[in-house]
Amino acid sequence: MSIFKTLPVLAVATLLSACGSDSSNDSTQYAKVSFSVSDAPVDTMSEVMVAFDKIELQHENGNRYIIEVDEDDDGYGYQGIDLLDYQGKDSALIVTDEEIPVGQYKSMILHILSDESASYSWVVESGGGKENLGVPSSKLKLGGFDVSTQAVQSFTLEFDLRQALVERGGSGKGYHLKPNGVKIVDNDAASSLWGSVDLNLYDGDLCLINDGFVYLYQNHGLWGKQLSDNADSEYLPDGYVAPYSSAPVVWNDETNQLEYGFGFIPAGEYTAAFTCNAADDHPETFDNIQIANPEEQREEVILYQTKETRFDFKI
Repeated sequence: MSIFKTLPVLAVATLLSACGSDSSNDSTQYAKVSFSVSDAPVDTMSEVMVAFDKIELQHENGNRYIIEVDEDDDGYGYQGIDLLDYQGKDSALIVTDEEIPVGQYKSMILHILSDESASYSWVVESGGGKENLGVPSSKLKLGGFDVSTQAVQSFTLEFDLRQALVERGGSGKGYHLKPNGVKIVDNDAASSLWGSVDLNLYDGDLCLINDGFVYLYQNHGLWGKQLSDNADSEYLPDGYVAPYSSAPVVWNDETNQLEYGFGFIPAGEYTAAFTCNAADDHPETFDNIQIANPEEQREEVILYQTKETRFDFKI
């Protein structure tokens, strides 16, 4: 089953510029690429609006390439996107069929419009008010990716907001968006994982329905390892394995059951683990949350390219 949706083209013109290159006798091969954004949801927010302005690419040949994002429906030269509208397998297109040189790109920098007035990027807390969403230097520096000679390559920038969204120091000062938890995923090599969670796994005084989460760890053979909650590497204790991502367990009115889901995950071997009490997982610090809880609720899964895999947590 293919997990990817074809979205409407939001604009027809983008700008690509190279710094330090000479195109007068250019034998470079080019390919077309598209970039979309998607979200692994955060449970404490009802809105996370991010204003995407430009994408800056650093090629292995030393050149920098600046790509303007597609215009929005109103003709603005940036894309204001509420990431919570594009969860799981849904995504929003921000760059359409842009032609760039093939090869390895060492880094990507997302240029974000943000200011203290929260007029471009902001968050709305569940049951709360609008808060500023700041981005240090208005840039998110991400990792690298490869562009081949195939006709069109599509990439998704997957925002794991439980890792990337952090509260700024002091009260009433809004939030910061960090590059932690933002991943570049090649759609041709991506997969998804979803399933249900047995209600009977919520057992004990510390297990509340709204506190259930599933954590996903890269690789198999982690039975002898301690599975960590979300934390910066500097806070991760020795012997613990950091999660690749995490997803809340939510009630689905259509299926009448508790469910979780991960979209745009690179294919490979993973370990999935359920815990019934992870609502207080701080994105930066190690919180010593028991994963899995119940302790036997972890499972090795294999995710295949462009395929959807189901695994249900049961008693």
